[in-house]
Amino acid sequence: MLASAEATFAKSMPELVELTIEALKSHPQPPYGKPAYASGRTAQQIREEHGDDFGQVLGPAHMQTLLTGRGPTRGGGSAGGDPLHTILEQWAQDKGLQLRDGMTFKQFGYAAAYNIHKQGTALYRLKQPSGLLDKVLTTDFLNTLKARIAAGEMVAIATELRTVLAA
Repeated sequence: MLASAEATFAKSMPELVELTIEALKSHPQPPYGKPAYASGRTAQQIREEHGDDFGQVLGPAHMQTLLTGRGPTRGGGSAGGDPLHTILEQWAQDKGLQLRDGMTFKQFGYAAAYNIHKQGTALYRLKQPSGLLDKVLTTDFLNTLKARIAAGEMVAIATELRTVLAA
């Protein structure tokens, strides 16, 4: 592939990771309008990979839940990892939620997990994507990638032509 493409991906993918992390910190998630960011653990799992002809941003499996929500549980057991109630308990602590009526974080985790298992998340029930990444991988960003690759190739072609003509 083009040398300029590899260089462009090497430069641009870390930018895309930073934009994704910023979106986690600042994008108002429906339906409550608050960012998805709580402890930073999800952001720490965002990473990039690139090669001569590709660039990609990777994240944890639960990123899809931040985009479209989670539907009700349908048969089967755990997909591995921590149970949902434990994840929700930790999330509530990380978010610093103020619980009412003497409810503990553990009780909250079980109650929220029960509700999600039965009905899905509010984002899922809205049937609208959160738009979390809409401002990350934009047409402008893709056009910038193409322009960087094209500029690099124009320099490479001009250099090659000078070399051939000089010989």
